[in-house]
Amino acid sequence: MKLVVVGLGNPVMSDDSVGIKTVRELAKKLPANSEVIIKEAYAGGLRLMDELIGYEQAIIVDSIVTDKYKPGTIIKSDLQTSFISRNLSCSHDLDLISALELARISGLKCPEKISVWAIEAKDIWTFSEMLTAQVSQAVPLVVQEIEQVIDGLVGNLTNMEPVPGTNRRQG
Repeated sequence: MKLVVVGLGNPVMSDDSVGIKTVRELAKKLPANSEVIIKEAYAGGLRLMDELIGYEQAIIVDSIVTDKYKPGTIIKSDLQTSFISRNLSCSHDLDLISALELARISGLKCPEKISVWAIEAKDIWTFSEMLTAQVSQAVPLVVQEIEQVIDGLVGNLTNMEPVPGTNRRQG
């Protein structure tokens, strides 16, 4: 199983960075020789598709602003049936769904399944490397949920021994 987990967002725009911060925390928990690849992406559309080519399955973590939920609410969905967050689409090129379709038509190997964890943001407009308190509280929950998905796909991470001096575990 070739699995990629992509944190999406702008690292200096407060809650917009929640995807990136989440995958950084997830990376600390994965074994050094993990089959799971963690990536950060700062743009959607065609540029995000570049991060997904060659993998069988993908998980994307991103912020979203729906104004329907409280900040910090976690929304999970498959890409095909879900909302499109601000970063999964791009007004200057193709949205991710269209970019994936173009890649498939071109014969490129794209993930068969793409799962999205979106976290309702409170503030995506302030220049800050800090998340708001409500959104920050969602990060460990999303990390835990994605760990469980990874456990089911590539093996049990919870039985792995900690690597001395790190937050990583090894089997």
